[in-house]
Amino acid sequence: MSNYLIYYDNEDKMQEWMSVLMEVVKTQRVGLVSSFFPIIGNLSVIENILLPLTYHHKITYHAALDIVRKDMEKFEIMDIMHYRSNQLNDFQKMIVKYLQVKYLRAEWTVFFSPRRMYIAEYEEKFHQFLRCEDLKKSVIIDHENHRHLFDDMQDYTEKDFDTWVTLDLKISNLK
Repeated sequence: MSNYLIYYDNEDKMQEWMSVLMEVVKTQRVGLVSSFFPIIGNLSVIENILLPLTYHHKITYHAALDIVRKDMEKFEIMDIMHYRSNQLNDFQKMIVKYLQVKYLRAEWTVFFSPRRMYIAEYEEKFHQFLRCEDLKKSVIIDHENHRHLFDDMQDYTEKDFDTWVTLDLKISNLK
């Protein structure tokens, strides 16, 4: 299992890393879960989740619907399946974005500045999500001021961004 915590110390570094990741996703199976990427506003929650699943997997619409419903039940969001993004709370938006990434068949799941995706009242839910979801290769990139929020994450080890990109993603020219 390769799960890492990576911390940035300023907004410029965060923007630089996001730029690097935007280039990485063009050639590698890296899924980004971030508030920087909106949910398609004119689609419902279930349509937003079905879109990558039906596009990236060769399955029928009904089979895809069954898969999505199971995950929506798992995350207790069945009651919002027909909502639009402006009707969701921050944590629900994060779950929808995660499910989109999950169905992209990403090799790595990157939660970029997750603390920006939800307000403090969802902190425990986010940690519970991370503990319960079987993430084989995931990275949480957040501001160093939030380091204490991840102290109890035993499945995650701290790593330097450049090291992760170089060793794990095997990219030598970062810039």
